Amino acid sequence: MKLIHLSFLILLSFLFTACPEIRQENAQEKLFKNNMDLPDLKRVNYHGISFKLSKLFEDSYDTDFVIKDDAMTQIIRDLDLNFSAEKFSKSDAEMIKFQLSEYLDNVDAVHDHYVYKRQSTLESYFTSVKKKGPRESGYPSVIQTIEGSSYLDGDTVTYFMGTVDVNDNYYVFQLIGKKQHMGYLYDDFLAILKSVKR
Repeated sequence: MKLIHLSFLILLSFLFTACPEIRQENAQEKLFKNNMDLPDLKRVNYHGISFKLSKLFEDSYDTDFVIKDDAMTQIIRDLDLNFSAEKFSKSDAEMIKFQLSEYLDNVDAVHDHYVYKRQSTLESYFTSVKKKGPRESGYPSVIQTIEGSSYLDGDTVTYFMGTVDVNDNYYVFQLIGKKQHMGYLYDDFLAILKSVKR
C-alpha cells in the first residue's frame, strides 16, 4: 500500500515539475511591458460621457477621496493606484462660484473648489500652477497636480486633477498614487482627458 502512495507522489511531482508554471502577470509587469503606459484601454461610460480607462482598473468602494456620493471610483490594487470621476451640474457650479465670488467661469470655480477640498485633507502639500488641459477632446479643461502627505500617514501622495466642461456639466477626474510611481503616469492621465466624448 505504501508503495502505491509513493508511486503516486512521484508521478504527481513529475507532472508538476514537467509542466510550465501557469500564472498571470501582475499589473506592474503589464505596465513595464507596455512601455510604462497603462495597457488594455476600454471605453467606459459615466453620467452622460465616456472616456478610455485601462482594463486593469476595477470597481472600488472607497469614497474617502471624492466629494460626490455617486462618484465613479476605480483601483488597480497591484499599483495602489486610484481613479475617480465626478459630475457637477451647472447649478452646482453656480453655487460654488457664488461661494468663491471671484471667478468668471464655472470650470475654474469647480476645479478650484475641488483643489481647496483636497488641500484641506493634507498636512503639508505642494500645488502646481493650474493650466489649460488638452484640447483634443474638443472640450475646455484645466489640470493641476497636488503632492502631499495626509494626517493619517507620512506617505507622499500625488493627485493628478483635471476638470472638463462638457456642455455645462463639469467632470472632475483624479488619478491618485504614491509619488514614486506617478511620474510615468501623467501622460496616461492626459490621455483619459483627451478621450472624453459625449
